[in-house]
Amino acid sequence: MNKMKLLFTLAIPVILSQNVQAQTSSRLTAESHWSNNGATFVPVDSSDFVYTSDMRGGDLKNTLKYDNSTTWVYVNDSAYQNSQYVSQEFDSATNNLTSMTMQYWNDTIWVLSTRTLYTYNSANMVTSKIQQTWNHTMWVPTSEDIYTYDAGSGLMILDQYETWNSLTSAFDPMSQKVYSYDVVSHKLLSEVDQNTAGGVLSYTGEFTYTYSSRWQLLTTTFSTWSSGWVNNNMTTNAYDTSGDMITALYQTWDPIGMAWMNVTYDIYSNFTATHKAQSQIHQTWVSTGAGMWVNNMQDTYTYNTFDQMTSSVGESWNIVGVFEFAAGDPAAMYYYNTYTHVTAVKNVTNTNGDANVYPVPASNMLHIDLKWNAAQTATIAIYDMAGRMVTPQISTPASVEYHTAMSVNNLANGMYVVRINGAEGQVVKQIVIAN
Repeated sequence: MNKMKLLFTLAIPVILSQNVQAQTSSRLTAESHWSNNGATFVPVDSSDFVYTSDMRGGDLKNTLKYDNSTTWVYVNDSAYQNSQYVSQEFDSATNNLTSMTMQYWNDTIWVLSTRTLYTYNSANMVTSKIQQTWNHTMWVPTSEDIYTYDAGSGLMILDQYETWNSLTSAFDPMSQKVYSYDVVSHKLLSEVDQNTAGGVLSYTGEFTYTYSSRWQLLTTTFSTWSSGWVNNNMTTNAYDTSGDMITALYQTWDPIGMAWMNVTYDIYSNFTATHKAQSQIHQTWVSTGAGMWVNNMQDTYTYNTFDQMTSSVGESWNIVGVFEFAAGDPAAMYYYNTYTHVTAVKNVTNTNGDANVYPVPASNMLHIDLKWNAAQTATIAIYDMAGRMVTPQISTPASVEYHTAMSVNNLANGMYVVRINGAEGQVVKQIVIAN
């Protein structure tokens, strides 16, 4: 089996657990990258992921909580050679990732390279990430990220980046990212980037986001600072009536013409029953004459029954007007295994009320009949098993009984939690989505 490696952004689970139950999941165990040489696809690199606990997994969209991973590169079109070895350690009580150590191959042995250390708060949210390098004798700090969260929503509002000062043996502030959210849906509205010099913050860049009435991401705009925010680039998404994203337009700002200029256009199609695009066509804008979109490449994707990507293959657009394989076209294969693990899921907390949630499994709409022991206001939202809010939050009026229905047709198949936070109590229900 050919295998290959990717690095993933850290995702921190929020523990909602009280009762335990078995759940069958699928986790990434290997992947490989290939490249077309003009005649056939040849290996580029490969990785495997080894897990020693059935409490941990991961895939291309969820944090890989493997214990160790080895990456090989294919050299001289003949054989794989060691390239990188990564080991991870976890807290035994929470399964939170506490350290990630990387080593590289020096043609003879594995050599320590970098290490990342993580700390968490009582809600299992990461509070710091410290980067270190190995100086042949000991680990030396290089940088640190410090994360701050809103006390009410639990959302990250500040990421402060600092670098190590060897003269003072302390971290010096260098930059920060400030996040703001919609108060109802908790969707990200903006990210403001700032640099620190002499204790003074200065703006550098800003990302702003807009959404549809169904809270689908419509635009992502990046601006730079020059005595005010100046447009730089923008991505605009469009969706069909099923909620599938069908196009993504990327444009850059022309400060002379004061207009957005087309750059690339992606078209998504052939969706699975669970809203996964199986085809993506990349186009580039040619400004000659009136201008036109020209096909560049088509990517084809396949998925397993867990909605995890199993392959990605690219084909170039040729001069006769068809897609066919050409030198440099990419391909990737992803391999998984299923495992049964015990998950802790709280079904009901604080018996000041209860809720009837139906149907289970749900495929389109989820109905919630809420009944409190005493009239009160509440908020209702659905969370994935990592503790991330995946639907807009509903606010209820002060009442003893309340009914609502929530759309779940955009959620991937799997287990979720409905959390109802009342003024005097809380109800948490586990649900299953099966589109």
